[in-house]
Amino acid sequence: MRYHKVIGIDLGTTYSAVSVWDYDKKEVVVIPTAVGENTLPSVVGIDDEKKVIVGAPAQRRRVLDPQNTIIEIKREMGEYSTPPQANSSGVPKRVPFRGRDYLPQEISAFILAELKRQAETFLGEEIHDAVITVPAYFKEPQRGATQDAGAIARLNVKQLLNEPTAAAVSFGADLLDDGKTHLYLVYDLGGGTFDVSIIEVGGKNVSIVGTGGNSRLGGGDFDNRITDWAVAEIRKRHNVDLSHDEQAKARIKDVAQRRKRELSAATTTVLDLMYLTPTVSVNLTLTRAVFNSLIEDLLRQSLDCVGEAIESASKTRAIRKEDIEQVLLVGGSTRIPRVRAMLAEFMDHLQDKDIRSDINPDEAVACGAALVARGHSPSTGFEGQEIDLLAAGAITQADKEEATSLVLQDVTSHTLGILVNDQDFHRIIPKESRIPAEKTEGGFTNRGPSSSVDVLIYQGENDIAFENTLIGKLPIPLPEPKPRGHWKFEVNFSLDNDGLLHVKVKRLNDEQSFALDVQCSVRSSAKKIQEGAAHLQEVMASPEGEPAAVPPPPPPPVAARPATAAAAPPPPAAAPPPPAAAAAEPPPENTPAEFRSIARRSYKLLQQPLEPGQREQLQKAYSAFVAAVKSGGEVEDRGDELGDAYMKCSKPA
Repeated sequence: MRYHKVIGIDLGTTYSAVSVWDYDKKEVVVIPTAVGENTLPSVVGIDDEKKVIVGAPAQRRRVLDPQNTIIEIKREMGEYSTPPQANSSGVPKRVPFRGRDYLPQEISAFILAELKRQAETFLGEEIHDAVITVPAYFKEPQRGATQDAGAIARLNVKQLLNEPTAAAVSFGADLLDDGKTHLYLVYDLGGGTFDVSIIEVGGKNVSIVGTGGNSRLGGGDFDNRITDWAVAEIRKRHNVDLSHDEQAKARIKDVAQRRKRELSAATTTVLDLMYLTPTVSVNLTLTRAVFNSLIEDLLRQSLDCVGEAIESASKTRAIRKEDIEQVLLVGGSTRIPRVRAMLAEFMDHLQDKDIRSDINPDEAVACGAALVARGHSPSTGFEGQEIDLLAAGAITQADKEEATSLVLQDVTSHTLGILVNDQDFHRIIPKESRIPAEKTEGGFTNRGPSSSVDVLIYQGENDIAFENTLIGKLPIPLPEPKPRGHWKFEVNFSLDNDGLLHVKVKRLNDEQSFALDVQCSVRSSAKKIQEGAAHLQEVMASPEGEPAAVPPPPPPPVAARPATAAAAPPPPAAAPPPPAAAAAEPPPENTPAEFRSIARRSYKLLQQPLEPGQREQLQKAYSAFVAAVKSGGEVEDRGDELGDAYMKCSKPA
């Protein structure tokens, strides 16, 4: 199979996903986890050996060890415990874990590293590049922290892609080419963040024309509401207060999350909470009506954001609510029936079929990221050189043209400007400006005699600068103190495709320029990123039953040849062809989830040159395992034997 080696990652609050483009099938493949699920719980914990674990294993341990389990870390990205002020850089928020304090991007890096490893297992070779999605409403510090997390995980972040844009591409909105312009509203309600965007599509052009959102609204809040309700019910029925019992509350939230999903199809569910304490066991009946009442105000907040996005599009493009043709539902929380009902009431000009959920809402963003990732070239390594896939014969001209035909035009979701006149916010790049964007403004002067001037950079919509988010400071030295108005300045803002800001200030008196790539104090320095990457490698647990190293990569695929022919080069003339290479068949579709990864790795390894003794041993174990799966025999024993054989054969000689 020919896969593009730049992966698409949806780094979600509660669940994440990774996907890749399959050139031969002309489709996106969502890469499964080690247990066969298409989404990875965004949960980070530790095992009995104090090694870091990610995903389902960490999620299972949360009930037993909530203090050493991190959930919903995306909400803390780019946040401060003490916000920055004009005279201080602020104190970035840190998260206690494993006996030390971590920056949120360092925790997110563990999730990204697991997704990277997941992709490498599937593809059988190392991956260095990714397109990572972020909420459109993320500000500069949050975007920068996401980019840092990728670097710590040793991924070249080719693009930070707005999640609604990725979703629109996944729904195929970009494929509609009838010569007209169409408008969609993307309603993205995930586990911890809410995004809404108005998308304009014409031909292969996808443009955002209006945005809104809340970076602290999502399914996790719904789980908390159920948890609080359950704690109150237990207090009322049993006179037991569990509000300060973190372990009991973790158990309740875990059950609440699962039972909440049941209410998408059923009208009643039961929270079975056995032995919350040695004396408390309880079954609580939760109806859909009660659940709706618990979250109604939160859903109303999301509609406020929808109204904000429409108002924003109206100001910039004279777009009305009635101009929107369809609503695209994204994020697992959009499965809640009340969400669709509220949107139908709000968008009363649409028919029910125009509120679309035909793409799996958990996978839509990751799939869109993979489609966009096709337009980026993979690298030889982390911070390595880009590979020309066409020149290398890995793709065809048609592949390249298809990958680069899509044109994305994102916008900035917040206004960018500087402090003037002691408190005023002077706007330079307005909200909803298309990116990349660049603007230069003059007319700025010094306030009075001093040896330097600080240019304070803010992001937000308030006319008072201090009510917005301070994202950077650029000190400008002055040759000598002069009266007010003597020193004159010109300010240039440049916003790149990732929504990251670069600032240049020119002192017009002598034409000297000062530049800054905005790096607020929540960002990690190059040294910290290097240290974080080394720490991650040291403390992260290896996959259970598998070696930590990725197996040797197969040779690059050759265009216009069958994937099987490209998978193994011909053996040297002096050696006979491997006797069993052609006989290996792919793992059966009904392979148990816990053995899918090792079966896939063994199958890939059998396509590569091996010593005759190793090949015979691995082929024998693999064939016995496949036979057991097909016949329903002793799969567990044969799977363990296959794992042992694989580990022996994959070790370097």
